[in-house]
Amino acid sequence: MANRSTIDEIDGIILAKLSLYESLTSLELWYEIGENHVMAEAVTKEEISQRLDALRAQGLVERLTGAEGTTRWAVKRGTAER
Repeated sequence: MANRSTIDEIDGIILAKLSLYESLTSLELWYEIGENHVMAEAVTKEEISQRLDALRAQGLVERLTGAEGTTRWAVKRGTAER
């Protein structure tokens, strides 16, 4: 997926969900998006991963490694707070 400079509806939902929690795995995020029911069938687990990578490339989210080696995602802090 190419880097995008605009935020579409799904990216907006991803950022909103990540803002509600300290961090989420991509699977947890996929479940959370599925609870919207509007996006449940439109977004695959693979697309979530691709979108998280694209949002990371834009500097909007960051990848965190948990104590048990799991990859978690969070909204990148600090840039907007300055």
